[in-house]
Amino acid sequence: MNSKKINITIPEKILRKINEFCDEEGLTKSLLIRKATASYIADVREKKELERKRKDIEWAIETSRLLRQKMGAFKDNKKGSEIIREFRDKDH
Repeated sequence: MNSKKINITIPEKILRKINEFCDEEGLTKSLLIRKATASYIADVREKKELERKRKDIEWAIETSRLLRQKMGAFKDNKKGSEIIREFRDKDH
């Protein structure tokens, strides 16, 4: 892995916590910051993906509702799931 040195500014209180944690766990600050950064990036990406999926589901629900309104009821006021079950259960 190619590594680059960077300079960052961290409040003293947080730096003390980092130092204490690294001493307790036997880690270097570089390793802790790499792992924390990777974890943070993964969390943010996962939250964004979950939000995208939530929006897709909301869109699908609303689209289904609008289609039901537009189409009206099925024959004999049956639900779509009832029609599917009847078709599936018929002997073919």
